[in-house]
Amino acid sequence: MKNDSDTARALTGASSPACGSIMLHQSKTENGVDKMVMVKQVEVPAHGTLQFAPHGYHLMCMKPSADMKQGQQVPMTLRFADGATLTGQFEVRVGADQ
Repeated sequence: MKNDSDTARALTGASSPACGSIMLHQSKTENGVDKMVMVKQVEVPAHGTLQFAPHGYHLMCMKPSADMKQGQQVPMTLRFADGATLTGQFEVRVGADQ
């Protein structure tokens, strides 16, 4: 996700008709142990980018629809702290190594 503005943007949540709810997570390693932690927001720096990727920030779909499959594109709306939204298609991936 690219932020072309002069101001940092805070991603605070997401929703999709394909998911019961969506959580913002960050994967990281602490003391040699891999873990996933829920975060309240993720900052997208001014004139910068936010990359959703394995072993980094990701969106976790809770209660996915029964017909959701890996590799499928699903609509998702991202919500920002300033009230703005951005809707796009996201690829379904399964597990941290996908």
